[in-house]
Amino acid sequence: MGLGANRRLDSPASATAAATIDPSRGSNPGAPMHAPENLEIEEGIARFRPRGRSSLVEAVDRISGAIAFCREARVARLLVDASGFVGVSIPTLVDRFLMIEEWALESNGIVAVALVVNPEYIHERKFGVKVAADFGLVADVHTGEGEALAWLSGVRDR
Repeated sequence: MGLGANRRLDSPASATAAATIDPSRGSNPGAPMHAPENLEIEEGIARFRPRGRSSLVEAVDRISGAIAFCREARVARLLVDASGFVGVSIPTLVDRFLMIEEWALESNGIVAVALVVNPEYIHERKFGVKVAADFGLVADVHTGEGEALAWLSGVRDR
């Protein structure tokens, strides 16, 4: 597994996405999976807005959990606004490769991901987006939620 080998999916469900589903795979097969905190589903698009102090590994794990939830809930589009994380280090190329590998495995070809981050987190050649394509993950990175939603709206169901 990549950076987030110790993922947790048992955080409280948000008010607007209080769905519980039965995952077909994961660390505890058969256990109900709850929507991650700060995840809302609206008009077929999941919006995950995690906040607070976090290490890079913790941030990757939380995003992996949101992708896994969307996969199991059959929500094909996920917007992750990671600009609310505090204290996350700038990922190295190896970090980017490993986190995208993990997210691609979690997506299993079902979930397209639009990631919103502060500009300093975007590699000048969008290395992560290229790696995602190589792993079969439809993904892009943006600096604003509006442009991320516009991109995500153009992604066809898989």
